[in-house]
Amino acid sequence: TQQQQQQPASQVAAAVDGELDASTPDDEKLFINASDGLSNEHPALPSAYTDSDNEDHNLGGDENDLLEDLPTSIIVTQIHSEVFTNDELKARMEDLFRTISDKATFQWLKSFRRLRVNYDSALAAANARIQLHQYPFGKSVITCYLAQPVTPVSNTNLKPPALTKQFLISPPASPPAGWEPAEENEPLVNHDLLAALANLTPGEIHEIHAQSDEHPGIVLHTANT
Repeated sequence: TQQQQQQPASQVAAAVDGELDASTPDDEKLFINASDGLSNEHPALPSAYTDSDNEDHNLGGDENDLLEDLPTSIIVTQIHSEVFTNDELKARMEDLFRTISDKATFQWLKSFRRLRVNYDSALAAANARIQLHQYPFGKSVITCYLAQPVTPVSNTNLKPPALTKQFLISPPASPPAGWEPAEENEPLVNHDLLAALANLTPGEIHEIHAQSDEHPGIVLHTANT
């Protein structure tokens, strides 16, 4: 039920103006709504670093490479419209996300009813996604999603489609099994046309159609050959 889904989220953080409750067990801090079908751990993060207390942990070289391509921002949705017009509610929500890391910046997107939270590390963004997803705030329950990173491209031109079906057949492909050539029909000979041409005498004038009251006459002048 909705009440069962919100209960663990209320254990994630204490009062909005306060800090995350350090006495809360780690398993309860890593809350994600079961209806999302997501696990309690980020798929690319080591389980040893999922706690916010380990945010300043000195990661090794391999683990730094692991976090390099992860997003450092989250998108907060399902924010009540009252929050965007109330400076006090805005400050309370910003303080809520600063409990993950005080080095957070905010971009309020009123037209989309969203908030973008930028952290200084991918680990902090993952903790915010895990701990504050489905968190009841004011008159709504906010949801948090990791922002998709934008990969810069050097070539801005549109690339052609993949060469899966772009090919030429030379020589033509073999016919299918059982194919037999069809016999061509005899050429169509217009005997009336041949007879009319045979009656034409070179160098003479031949009347094709006689003149009438409604139509002019048609006369053919043949060449002298």
